[in-house]
Amino acid sequence: MAFYKSLKNQYNYSALKTMGLYTFTNFFGKGLSFLLLPLFTNPKYLTPADNGLLSLFSQAIIFLIPFISLGILQSTSVDYFKLDKKSFKDFCTTGFSMVVFMSMISFLIFFLCRSFLFQRFSFPTTFIWAIPLLTLMVFCYEFVMLIIRNRNNIVTYANINVTKTSIELGLAVLFIVFLAWGWRGRVAGMIIATGLVAIYGIYFLVKNDYLFGSIKRNIIYNELQYSIPIVTMQLSMFCLFSSDSFLLAGITRNNSQVGIYGMACVFGSIIITLGSALIQYMVPKINKTLSHTEIDYSGIRNQFLIFVSIMAFAFVTLLFLVPIAYRQFINENYWPGIRFYYFISTGYFFWTISFFLYTFLFYHKQKKILFTLAIISITISICSNYYFIKYFSSLGAAISVCCIYFIGMLLSIIATKKYWKPVFYSKME
Repeated sequence: MAFYKSLKNQYNYSALKTMGLYTFTNFFGKGLSFLLLPLFTNPKYLTPADNGLLSLFSQAIIFLIPFISLGILQSTSVDYFKLDKKSFKDFCTTGFSMVVFMSMISFLIFFLCRSFLFQRFSFPTTFIWAIPLLTLMVFCYEFVMLIIRNRNNIVTYANINVTKTSIELGLAVLFIVFLAWGWRGRVAGMIIATGLVAIYGIYFLVKNDYLFGSIKRNIIYNELQYSIPIVTMQLSMFCLFSSDSFLLAGITRNNSQVGIYGMACVFGSIIITLGSALIQYMVPKINKTLSHTEIDYSGIRNQFLIFVSIMAFAFVTLLFLVPIAYRQFINENYWPGIRFYYFISTGYFFWTISFFLYTFLFYHKQKKILFTLAIISITISICSNYYFIKYFSSLGAAISVCCIYFIGMLLSIIATKKYWKPVFYSKME
C-alpha cells in the first residue's frame, strides 16, 4: 500500500502528462512508419534486397556514431546538472570541436575502405559520403535533444521530433513512390530531414549561449579518457544490435534475407521505442536525485518498478498484436520473418531492463566497469552471432539475439549491484 501511495504522490497529473508526451513523441515516428509499411514493402517500390541495403545503411550509422561522438553525449547527460553555465558552455564548444574533427577522419576512412565495403556488403558509392555526413547530423540532433530534455522543454522536444519524422517520411513517399528513386529516396529523405533539424540545433545552441566558449585542453583529455570505455560500450551495442545484420549479409551474401530479417527487427524494436520514451523521462530525474546530498532511494525504486511493470505489460501485449500487424501491414514476401520476431522482441525486452540499470554506471562514470562489460558483450555477440548464423541462417540470428541480451541483463544486474542495493533495501516510505 505504501508503494502505491508513493506512486500517487510522485506521478501526479503533470508527471503523467509529461511521460505520456514523451511516449507519444517516440511512438509517433514508429506509428507513421508502420502506416507506410504497405508502401515500403511493396516490391513495386522497394524490394526485400532494397530494404536489406537500407537496413545495413542504418546499422552502419549506429556503428559509426560512437567513434564520432566519443563520450560527449553521455557526459552531456550528467555534466548538464554538475557544471555551471560557463563551464558547460566550454564543454559544449570543446565537445563539438572534437566531433567535427572525428567526422572528417571518418570521411577519409570510409573513402579508403570503399572497395571492401562494396565487395562485402554491396555498399554503393552514395553510402561512402552519406553515412559519415548523416552520422554527424544525427549527433547534432541527439545532442540538442538531450539538452532540451534536461531543460524539461517537453513541448519543444515533441515538436522537433514530430516535425523531423513528418518531413523524413513525407519526402520518402515523394521520392520513392512518385519519383521512383528506390532506396535512394529513403536515404535522401533521411539526410534532408536530419539536416534541417541539425541546422535548427546549431541555432538553438547559439541562441541559448551553449556554443562559442573556450576549447579546453583538460576537457579534451578528460573526454578522451572517458570515451575509451564509452566508445567500447557503444561498439558493444553495435555488436549487440547490428552485428547480426552485417554477419547475415556477409555470410549469406543475400540482402533479401537481410531485408526480411530486418523487418522482424523493426517490429521487435517497438518495445525499445517504449523503453526509450520512459527512460528519456526518468533518467534526468534519477540523475538529479543522485546529485543531491541526501539521495531519495525510494523515489528511484518507484521509477524502476513502474518502468519494469509497463515494459512487461507492453511486451506480453505485443506478442499477441504484432503477428496480426504482420499480416495487415506488410507484403507477404516478409511474412516468414514473424518467427524471428518472437526471439528478437524477447531479447530487446531484456535489453531495456539492462539499459535502465546502466544509468548508475553512466552517472558515476564507472569507466572500468563499462569497459569490462563492453569487451564481454562484444566477445559474446560476435561469437554467438557467427555460430548461430553460420549454422541456422536468419533464424539463428534471432535466437542469438535472445540469448545475448539475456546474458547482458544478468551481467548488468551483477555490475550495478552496489548501486541498486540501497535502492531496493532502503526503507519504504
